[in-house]
Amino acid sequence: MSYGTKRIKKAFSNALHISFDDHPRIVIMSDCHRGTGTWADSFIKNRPLFTAALKHYYNNGFTYIELGDGDELWENRRFSDVYNTHREIYGLLQRFHADGRLFMLFGNHDRIKENAAYVWKNLDSPIPFYESIVLDGLDLPPVCMFHGYQGDLINDQLWKISRWLVRYLWKPLEIRGIKDPTSAAKNYTKVRRIEENFIRYSCQEHCVIVAGHTHKPSLMRTDCGMYFNSGSCVHPEAITAIELQNNSASLVKWFVCSREDMGLYVCREILARETL
Repeated sequence: MSYGTKRIKKAFSNALHISFDDHPRIVIMSDCHRGTGTWADSFIKNRPLFTAALKHYYNNGFTYIELGDGDELWENRRFSDVYNTHREIYGLLQRFHADGRLFMLFGNHDRIKENAAYVWKNLDSPIPFYESIVLDGLDLPPVCMFHGYQGDLINDQLWKISRWLVRYLWKPLEIRGIKDPTSAAKNYTKVRRIEENFIRYSCQEHCVIVAGHTHKPSLMRTDCGMYFNSGSCVHPEAITAIELQNNSASLVKWFVCSREDMGLYVCREILARETL
């Protein structure tokens, strides 16, 4: 068993288990990277799309699962600054939480939430964060969800070094067009290696792997397994998500459309669909 597969297996060893029976409609998002509204906040331009999508899912009875890197806590030291920038969004998340329809995972960029002492102090009640979740259902393969940094050495074991580099080196350089080499989303070779680890684990454990981290949306079926990726909320002019309902998975995109009268509105498009 490779190192990457071993690390993924360890990540699921203490997973939270939930049931399709209790959560028949689920939406999965990841990599929002909510920041502080400055030029470095990659999320801010897509905030109206995310807010509209979140309201849609709340009003239609979906359970919301966020697969990590929801808050950008490598570039930003204090969650309170992020919270004050995006108060409406945290208010919506609190409503999901109050209804028992919210599950939050941590990623490498908000891994500080792995510490049990970490609390979203600004919110009405503490929200727990998990490393992984397994969704179980009768006659369906288990759906294993995590962020996906596990096994990516520089963002896993060396995450504190990577955080320092992003905060003090790459953040000011990115505005000058220099790419951050620690980012899986900007390195095709790294993305492919990470995906191969996910697919290998799916085949070995006979489960559906759902991850984020790479920012590359996907519903992939192989001869022996399935790998899904919810993409991110920081795509240019769009956000992506995975919807689970009626024993199927849909990869959807939310973006701005225009009417003939030049009026703008938020629309949703199904990009792909797979049977579980």
